[in-house]
Amino acid sequence: MKNIIYILVFTLTAFGWNAESTAHADELAEVRNIQIGYDGDRTRLVIDATADLDFTQFPLSAGGMRYVLDFDRLTWAIPDQPSHQGEGEGAGGIQRFRFAHNSPSTSRLVLDLDQPLTFDSAFTMAPAKGSNIFRIVVDFRETDFETFKSIRPNSPVSATLSESANEIRLPAAVPINAKDVGPLRQLKKYVVVIDPGHGGHDPGSIGVSGTEEEDIVLSAALKLRDRLKKDARYEVVLTRDTDVYLDHEKRIEIARDAGADIFISIHADSIGRPNVSGASVYTLSSAGDRRVSKMIDEKGWSIPLEIEPTGDEAKEILQVLTARETLTKSATFANLLIPELEAVGPILRNTHRQANFYVLLAPDVPAVLLELGFLTNRNDEKRLKSPEGLSLAMDAVKRSIDIYFQEEEKKLASLLPTSGR
Repeated sequence: MKNIIYILVFTLTAFGWNAESTAHADELAEVRNIQIGYDGDRTRLVIDATADLDFTQFPLSAGGMRYVLDFDRLTWAIPDQPSHQGEGEGAGGIQRFRFAHNSPSTSRLVLDLDQPLTFDSAFTMAPAKGSNIFRIVVDFRETDFETFKSIRPNSPVSATLSESANEIRLPAAVPINAKDVGPLRQLKKYVVVIDPGHGGHDPGSIGVSGTEEEDIVLSAALKLRDRLKKDARYEVVLTRDTDVYLDHEKRIEIARDAGADIFISIHADSIGRPNVSGASVYTLSSAGDRRVSKMIDEKGWSIPLEIEPTGDEAKEILQVLTARETLTKSATFANLLIPELEAVGPILRNTHRQANFYVLLAPDVPAVLLELGFLTNRNDEKRLKSPEGLSLAMDAVKRSIDIYFQEEEKKLASLLPTSGR
Protein backbone atom coordinates (compact mmCIF):
# COMPACT_ATOMS: atom_id res chain seq x y z
CA MET A 1 0.00 0.00 0.00
CA LYS A 2 2.82 2.41 0.88
CA ASN A 3 4.31 1.91 -2.59
CA ILE A 4 0.93 2.74 -4.07
CA ILE A 5 0.84 5.96 -2.07
CA TYR A 6 4.34 6.90 -3.23
CA ILE A 7 3.39 6.27 -6.86
CA LEU A 8 0.19 8.28 -6.55
CA VAL A 9 1.97 11.16 -4.84
CA PHE A 10 4.59 11.35 -7.55
CA THR A 11 1.97 10.96 -10.27
CA LEU A 12 -0.14 13.75 -8.83
CA THR A 13 2.81 16.06 -8.40
CA ALA A 14 4.06 15.35 -11.90
CA PHE A 15 0.61 15.83 -13.43
CA GLY A 16 -0.14 18.99 -11.49
CA TRP A 17 3.18 20.77 -11.81
CA ASN A 18 4.96 19.51 -14.89
CA ALA A 19 3.83 22.37 -17.10
CA GLU A 20 4.95 24.97 -14.60
CA SER A 21 8.35 23.36 -14.17
CA THR A 22 8.87 23.25 -17.94
CA ALA A 23 7.97 26.90 -18.32
CA HIS A 24 10.54 28.01 -15.76
CA ALA A 25 13.18 25.30 -16.15
CA ASP A 26 15.76 27.76 -17.52
CA GLU A 27 15.46 29.93 -14.40
CA LEU A 28 15.84 27.16 -11.83
CA ALA A 29 18.92 25.68 -10.21
CA GLU A 30 19.68 22.16 -11.37
CA VAL A 31 20.63 19.22 -9.19
CA ARG A 32 23.05 17.15 -11.26
CA ASN A 33 23.96 14.36 -8.84
CA ILE A 34 23.21 12.94 -5.38
CA GLN A 35 25.67 10.72 -3.51
CA ILE A 36 25.57 9.15 -0.04
CA GLY A 37 28.56 7.74 1.85
CA TYR A 38 29.34 6.37 5.30
CA ASP A 39 32.61 6.19 7.24
CA GLY A 40 31.44 4.32 10.33
CA ASP A 41 30.73 7.57 12.19
CA ARG A 42 28.74 9.93 10.01
CA THR A 43 26.46 9.51 7.02
CA ARG A 44 27.25 12.14 4.38
CA LEU A 45 24.91 13.43 1.70
CA VAL A 46 26.58 15.24 -1.24
CA ILE A 47 24.45 17.17 -3.73
CA ASP A 48 25.96 18.58 -6.93
CA ALA A 49 24.00 21.61 -8.16
CA THR A 50 24.37 24.62 -10.43
CA ALA A 51 23.79 26.97 -7.46
CA ASP A 52 24.27 27.04 -3.72
CA LEU A 53 21.07 25.66 -2.19
CA ASP A 54 19.33 26.65 1.03
CA PHE A 55 16.97 24.10 2.51
CA THR A 56 14.78 23.22 5.49
CA GLN A 57 15.20 19.80 7.09
CA PHE A 58 13.10 17.72 9.48
CA PRO A 59 12.40 14.06 10.33
CA LEU A 60 9.19 12.05 9.95
CA SER A 61 8.56 9.03 12.18
CA ALA A 62 5.00 7.95 11.29
CA GLY A 63 4.97 4.97 8.93
CA GLY A 64 8.76 4.53 9.01
CA MET A 65 11.76 6.78 9.70
CA ARG A 66 12.55 9.42 7.10
CA TYR A 67 14.49 12.67 6.88
CA VAL A 68 13.16 15.39 4.57
CA LEU A 69 15.03 18.24 2.87
CA ASP A 70 12.90 20.92 1.21
CA PHE A 71 14.43 23.31 -1.35
CA ASP A 72 13.12 26.24 -3.33
CA ARG A 73 11.78 24.90 -6.61
CA LEU A 74 14.62 23.43 -8.70
CA THR A 75 15.19 21.12 -11.64
CA TRP A 76 16.15 17.51 -11.07
CA ALA A 77 18.76 16.84 -13.77
CA ILE A 78 20.27 13.59 -12.49
CA PRO A 79 21.50 11.22 -15.21
CA ASP A 80 19.16 8.32 -16.00
CA GLN A 81 16.41 9.75 -13.77
CA PRO A 82 13.13 11.47 -14.76
CA SER A 83 13.08 15.25 -14.41
CA HIS A 84 10.17 15.28 -11.94
CA GLN A 85 10.93 12.30 -9.68
CA GLY A 86 13.40 9.51 -8.99
CA GLU A 87 15.29 7.54 -6.40
CA GLY A 88 18.67 6.01 -5.60
CA GLU A 89 20.57 3.82 -3.15
CA GLY A 90 21.85 5.07 0.21
CA ALA A 91 24.56 4.09 2.68
CA GLY A 92 25.12 4.24 6.43
CA GLY A 93 21.91 5.16 8.19
CA ILE A 94 20.20 6.07 4.90
CA GLN A 95 18.58 3.18 3.08
CA ARG A 96 17.70 5.11 -0.08
CA PHE A 97 16.71 8.57 -1.30
CA ARG A 98 13.71 9.75 -3.30
CA PHE A 99 13.07 13.12 -4.90
CA ALA A 100 10.11 14.93 -6.43
CA HIS A 101 8.43 18.33 -6.59
CA ASN A 102 6.48 19.08 -3.43
CA SER A 103 4.55 22.19 -4.53
CA PRO A 104 4.68 24.80 -7.29
CA SER A 105 7.41 26.57 -5.30
CA THR A 106 9.33 23.75 -3.57
CA SER A 107 11.17 20.52 -4.35
CA ARG A 108 11.68 17.71 -1.83
CA LEU A 109 14.37 15.13 -1.16
CA VAL A 110 13.25 12.26 1.12
CA LEU A 111 15.84 10.06 2.85
CA ASP A 112 14.47 6.68 3.96
CA LEU A 113 16.38 5.72 7.10
CA ASP A 114 17.62 2.43 8.48
CA GLN A 115 18.15 4.00 11.90
CA PRO A 116 17.44 7.33 13.64
CA LEU A 117 19.69 10.14 12.42
CA THR A 118 20.03 13.79 13.35
CA PHE A 119 21.26 16.67 11.19
CA ASP A 120 24.84 17.50 12.20
CA SER A 121 26.23 20.13 9.82
CA ALA A 122 26.22 21.45 6.27
CA PHE A 123 28.62 23.36 4.04
CA THR A 124 29.03 24.14 0.36
CA MET A 125 32.11 23.87 -1.83
CA ALA A 126 32.36 26.64 -4.43
CA PRO A 127 32.83 25.48 -8.04
CA ALA A 128 36.30 24.33 -8.99
CA LYS A 129 38.10 26.23 -11.73
CA GLY A 130 36.39 25.65 -15.05
CA SER A 131 33.23 24.27 -13.44
CA ASN A 132 29.85 25.74 -12.48
CA ILE A 133 28.95 22.98 -10.01
CA PHE A 134 28.52 23.70 -6.31
CA ARG A 135 28.77 20.78 -3.88
CA ILE A 136 26.35 20.93 -0.94
CA VAL A 137 27.55 18.60 1.81
CA VAL A 138 25.19 17.53 4.62
CA ASP A 139 26.34 15.31 7.49
CA PHE A 140 24.08 13.23 9.72
CA ARG A 141 24.92 11.32 12.87
CA GLU A 142 23.18 8.54 14.77
CA THR A 143 20.76 9.40 17.55
CA ASP A 144 18.11 7.66 19.65
CA PHE A 145 14.53 7.38 18.52
CA GLU A 146 13.11 9.68 21.20
CA THR A 147 15.45 12.48 20.10
CA PHE A 148 14.59 11.77 16.47
CA LYS A 149 10.85 12.11 17.18
CA SER A 150 11.37 15.38 19.06
CA ILE A 151 13.15 17.22 16.22
CA ARG A 152 11.01 19.94 14.67
CA PRO A 153 11.30 21.65 11.25
CA ASN A 154 14.01 24.32 11.22
CA SER A 155 14.36 27.63 9.48
CA PRO A 156 16.15 27.41 6.13
CA VAL A 157 19.73 26.18 6.38
CA SER A 158 22.31 28.24 4.50
CA ALA A 159 25.30 25.99 4.11
CA THR A 160 28.62 27.76 4.79
CA LEU A 161 30.36 28.46 1.48
CA SER A 162 33.92 27.13 1.52
CA GLU A 163 36.79 28.06 -0.75
CA SER A 164 36.92 26.45 -4.15
CA ALA A 165 38.33 22.92 -4.17
CA ASN A 166 38.79 20.29 -6.81
CA GLU A 167 37.07 17.63 -4.77
CA ILE A 168 35.55 16.80 -1.43
CA ARG A 169 35.97 13.41 0.13
CA LEU A 170 32.87 11.25 0.21
CA PRO A 171 33.23 8.66 2.96
CA ALA A 172 33.61 5.18 1.56
CA ALA A 173 30.32 3.33 1.70
CA VAL A 174 30.39 0.73 4.45
CA PRO A 175 28.31 -2.29 3.39
CA ILE A 176 25.10 -2.50 5.37
CA ASN A 177 22.56 -5.26 5.24
CA ALA A 178 19.78 -6.48 7.49
CA LYS A 179 22.25 -8.46 9.61
CA ASP A 180 24.52 -5.44 10.11
CA VAL A 181 21.66 -3.14 11.05
CA GLY A 182 20.00 -5.63 13.38
CA PRO A 183 16.27 -5.87 13.97
CA LEU A 184 14.47 -2.57 13.66
CA ARG A 185 13.09 -3.08 17.16
CA GLN A 186 16.56 -2.30 18.53
CA LEU A 187 16.30 1.15 16.97
CA LYS A 188 12.82 2.14 18.10
CA LYS A 189 10.26 0.97 20.57
CA TYR A 190 6.86 0.01 19.27
CA VAL A 191 4.15 2.05 20.96
CA VAL A 192 1.23 -0.07 22.17
CA VAL A 193 -1.77 1.84 23.50
CA ILE A 194 -4.12 -0.20 25.69
CA ASP A 195 -7.63 1.13 26.24
CA PRO A 196 -9.67 -0.39 29.09
CA GLY A 197 -13.25 0.41 28.12
CA HIS A 198 -15.81 2.22 30.25
CA GLY A 199 -14.81 3.36 33.78
CA GLY A 200 -16.04 5.92 36.29
CA HIS A 201 -19.78 6.48 36.02
CA ASP A 202 -19.98 3.97 33.13
CA PRO A 203 -19.56 0.41 34.49
CA GLY A 204 -20.29 -1.25 31.15
CA SER A 205 -21.81 -4.73 31.07
CA ILE A 206 -22.95 -6.38 34.31
CA GLY A 207 -22.28 -10.09 34.82
CA VAL A 208 -24.69 -12.73 36.09
CA SER A 209 -23.12 -12.47 39.56
CA GLY A 210 -22.79 -8.67 39.46
CA THR A 211 -19.31 -8.42 37.95
CA GLU A 212 -18.75 -5.04 36.30
CA GLU A 213 -17.07 -4.84 32.92
CA GLU A 214 -15.03 -1.76 33.86
CA ASP A 215 -13.22 -3.75 36.57
CA ILE A 216 -12.51 -6.80 34.42
CA VAL A 217 -11.09 -4.82 31.50
CA LEU A 218 -8.93 -2.60 33.73
CA SER A 219 -7.46 -5.69 35.38
CA ALA A 220 -6.81 -7.18 31.93
CA ALA A 221 -5.16 -3.99 30.69
CA LEU A 222 -2.83 -3.83 33.70
CA LYS A 223 -1.81 -7.47 33.19
CA LEU A 224 -1.08 -6.81 29.52
CA ARG A 225 0.84 -3.64 30.38
CA ASP A 226 3.03 -5.54 32.85
CA ARG A 227 3.82 -8.21 30.27
CA LEU A 228 4.73 -5.70 27.60
CA LYS A 229 6.85 -3.54 29.91
CA LYS A 230 9.12 -6.52 30.57
CA ASP A 231 9.92 -6.57 26.85
CA ALA A 232 12.43 -3.92 25.70
CA ARG A 233 10.72 -3.70 22.33
CA TYR A 234 7.67 -1.90 23.62
CA GLU A 235 6.56 1.42 25.02
CA VAL A 236 3.17 1.05 26.69
CA VAL A 237 0.50 3.72 27.15
CA LEU A 238 -2.81 3.17 28.96
CA THR A 239 -5.75 5.43 28.27
CA ARG A 240 -6.73 4.91 31.91
CA ASP A 241 -5.14 3.01 34.81
CA THR A 242 -7.74 3.89 37.46
CA ASP A 243 -11.53 3.87 37.70
CA VAL A 244 -12.16 7.03 35.66
CA TYR A 245 -14.31 7.72 32.63
CA LEU A 246 -12.85 9.00 29.36
CA ASP A 247 -14.98 9.88 26.36
CA HIS A 248 -14.24 8.10 23.10
CA GLU A 249 -12.63 11.07 21.43
CA LYS A 250 -10.14 11.44 24.28
CA ARG A 251 -9.14 7.78 23.93
CA ILE A 252 -8.38 8.33 20.24
CA GLU A 253 -6.44 11.50 21.01
CA ILE A 254 -4.25 9.63 23.51
CA ALA A 255 -3.41 6.98 20.90
CA ARG A 256 -2.64 9.49 18.15
CA ASP A 257 -0.62 11.79 20.42
CA ALA A 258 1.45 8.80 21.57
CA GLY A 259 2.22 7.84 17.96
CA ALA A 260 0.64 4.43 18.55
CA ASP A 261 1.77 1.53 16.37
CA ILE A 262 -1.21 -0.49 17.58
CA PHE A 263 -4.29 0.39 19.64
CA ILE A 264 -6.18 -2.29 21.60
CA SER A 265 -9.50 -1.43 23.23
CA ILE A 266 -10.48 -4.12 25.75
CA HIS A 267 -14.11 -4.91 26.58
CA ALA A 268 -16.36 -7.69 27.90
CA ASP A 269 -19.70 -8.34 26.21
CA SER A 270 -23.27 -9.07 27.30
CA ILE A 271 -26.30 -10.52 25.55
CA GLY A 272 -29.79 -11.69 26.42
CA ARG A 273 -28.92 -15.36 25.73
CA PRO A 274 -26.90 -16.80 28.65
CA ASN A 275 -25.59 -19.74 26.61
CA VAL A 276 -23.57 -17.47 24.27
CA SER A 277 -19.86 -17.36 25.16
CA GLY A 278 -16.45 -16.67 23.70
CA ALA A 279 -14.08 -13.90 22.70
CA SER A 280 -14.33 -11.84 19.52
CA VAL A 281 -12.27 -9.18 17.77
CA TYR A 282 -13.68 -6.15 15.96
CA THR A 283 -12.12 -3.94 13.32
CA LEU A 284 -13.68 -0.98 11.54
CA SER A 285 -16.49 -1.68 9.11
CA SER A 286 -16.91 -0.18 5.64
CA ALA A 287 -19.49 2.18 7.12
CA GLY A 288 -16.86 3.19 9.64
CA ASP A 289 -14.44 3.80 6.79
CA ARG A 290 -16.81 6.42 5.44
CA ARG A 291 -17.21 7.84 8.94
CA VAL A 292 -13.42 8.28 9.17
CA SER A 293 -13.48 10.65 6.19
CA LYS A 294 -16.26 12.62 7.84
CA MET A 295 -14.39 12.77 11.15
CA ILE A 296 -11.21 14.01 9.45
CA ASP A 297 -13.18 17.01 8.23
CA GLU A 298 -15.19 17.57 11.42
CA LYS A 299 -12.31 17.20 13.88
CA GLY A 300 -9.61 18.68 11.70
CA TRP A 301 -7.49 15.55 12.11
CA SER A 302 -4.18 15.80 10.30
CA ILE A 303 -2.80 12.69 8.61
CA PRO A 304 0.96 12.87 7.98
CA LEU A 305 1.66 12.75 4.23
CA GLU A 306 5.21 12.47 2.98
CA ILE A 307 4.70 14.84 0.08
CA GLU A 308 1.88 17.35 0.31
CA PRO A 309 -0.04 17.33 -2.98
CA THR A 310 -1.57 20.41 -4.51
CA GLY A 311 -5.34 20.65 -4.37
CA ASP A 312 -7.94 19.32 -1.96
CA GLU A 313 -8.95 16.42 -4.21
CA ALA A 314 -5.43 14.99 -4.37
CA LYS A 315 -5.00 15.38 -0.63
CA GLU A 316 -8.31 13.64 0.03
CA ILE A 317 -7.27 10.69 -2.16
CA LEU A 318 -4.02 10.28 -0.22
CA GLN A 319 -5.83 10.51 3.12
CA VAL A 320 -8.24 7.80 2.02
CA LEU A 321 -5.35 5.55 0.97
CA THR A 322 -3.61 6.09 4.31
CA ALA A 323 -6.81 5.24 6.18
CA ARG A 324 -7.26 2.09 4.09
CA GLU A 325 -3.70 1.01 4.79
CA THR A 326 -4.49 1.45 8.49
CA LEU A 327 -7.56 -0.77 8.09
CA THR A 328 -5.44 -3.43 6.40
CA LYS A 329 -2.98 -3.44 9.30
CA SER A 330 -5.86 -3.62 11.78
CA ALA A 331 -7.26 -6.67 10.00
CA THR A 332 -3.81 -8.28 9.92
CA PHE A 333 -3.46 -7.92 13.68
CA ALA A 334 -6.99 -9.20 14.29
CA ASN A 335 -6.31 -12.31 12.23
CA LEU A 336 -3.15 -12.98 14.25
CA LEU A 337 -4.95 -12.42 17.56
CA ILE A 338 -7.84 -14.82 16.96
CA PRO A 339 -5.90 -18.13 16.87
CA GLU A 340 -3.95 -17.10 19.96
CA LEU A 341 -7.22 -16.46 21.82
CA GLU A 342 -8.68 -19.73 20.59
CA ALA A 343 -5.70 -21.61 22.06
CA VAL A 344 -6.55 -20.43 25.59
CA GLY A 345 -10.35 -20.16 25.68
CA PRO A 346 -13.63 -20.15 23.77
CA ILE A 347 -14.20 -17.83 20.83
CA LEU A 348 -17.32 -16.89 18.92
CA ARG A 349 -18.07 -18.22 15.50
CA ASN A 350 -17.20 -15.57 12.90
CA THR A 351 -14.75 -14.27 15.48
CA HIS A 352 -13.38 -11.41 13.37
CA ARG A 353 -16.20 -8.90 13.11
CA GLN A 354 -16.60 -5.40 11.74
CA ALA A 355 -18.37 -2.53 13.46
CA ASN A 356 -18.61 1.23 13.45
CA PHE A 357 -17.10 1.73 16.93
CA TYR A 358 -15.84 5.24 17.66
CA VAL A 359 -12.57 4.07 19.23
CA LEU A 360 -11.60 2.41 15.93
CA LEU A 361 -11.87 5.61 13.89
CA ALA A 362 -8.29 6.92 14.08
CA PRO A 363 -7.26 7.13 10.40
CA ASP A 364 -3.55 6.53 11.06
CA VAL A 365 -3.51 4.05 13.99
CA PRO A 366 -4.15 0.32 13.43
CA ALA A 367 -6.79 -0.61 15.99
CA VAL A 368 -8.89 -3.51 17.27
CA LEU A 369 -11.62 -3.82 19.86
CA LEU A 370 -11.24 -7.05 21.83
CA GLU A 371 -14.29 -8.56 23.52
CA LEU A 372 -12.86 -10.99 26.08
CA GLY A 373 -16.12 -12.91 26.49
CA PHE A 374 -19.67 -12.58 27.75
CA LEU A 375 -20.26 -11.61 31.36
CA THR A 376 -23.83 -12.85 30.84
CA ASN A 377 -22.41 -16.37 30.47
CA ARG A 378 -21.49 -17.99 33.80
CA ASN A 379 -18.45 -19.82 32.44
CA ASP A 380 -17.07 -16.74 30.70
CA GLU A 381 -17.67 -14.60 33.77
CA LYS A 382 -15.91 -17.15 35.99
CA ARG A 383 -13.00 -17.37 33.55
CA LEU A 384 -12.56 -13.60 33.34
CA LYS A 385 -12.89 -13.10 37.11
CA SER A 386 -10.12 -15.59 37.81
CA PRO A 387 -6.51 -14.36 37.71
CA GLU A 388 -5.55 -17.51 35.82
CA GLY A 389 -8.16 -17.11 33.09
CA LEU A 390 -7.41 -13.44 32.55
CA SER A 391 -3.66 -14.11 32.56
CA LEU A 392 -4.03 -16.74 29.84
CA ALA A 393 -6.00 -14.28 27.71
CA MET A 394 -3.38 -11.53 28.13
CA ASP A 395 -0.59 -14.00 27.36
CA ALA A 396 -2.39 -14.68 24.09
CA VAL A 397 -2.65 -10.95 23.31
CA LYS A 398 1.06 -10.47 24.06
CA ARG A 399 1.99 -13.33 21.71
CA SER A 400 -0.12 -11.84 18.93
CA ILE A 401 1.56 -8.45 19.40
CA ASP A 402 4.97 -10.12 19.18
CA ILE A 403 4.02 -11.94 15.99
CA TYR A 404 2.52 -8.81 14.43
CA PHE A 405 5.66 -6.72 14.89
CA GLN A 406 7.92 -9.60 13.88
CA GLU A 407 6.01 -9.68 10.59
CA GLU A 408 6.34 -5.91 10.26
CA GLU A 409 10.10 -6.22 10.81
CA LYS A 410 10.33 -8.87 8.11
CA LYS A 411 8.58 -6.56 5.67
CA LEU A 412 11.02 -3.75 6.45
CA ALA A 413 14.04 -6.07 6.34
CA SER A 414 12.99 -7.27 2.88
CA LEU A 415 13.51 -3.71 1.63
CA LEU A 416 17.17 -3.75 2.70
CA PRO A 417 19.82 -5.00 0.27
CA THR A 418 21.60 -8.18 1.31
CA SER A 419 24.91 -7.19 -0.23
CA GLY A 420 27.09 -4.10 -0.05
CA ARG A 421 25.68 -0.91 -1.46
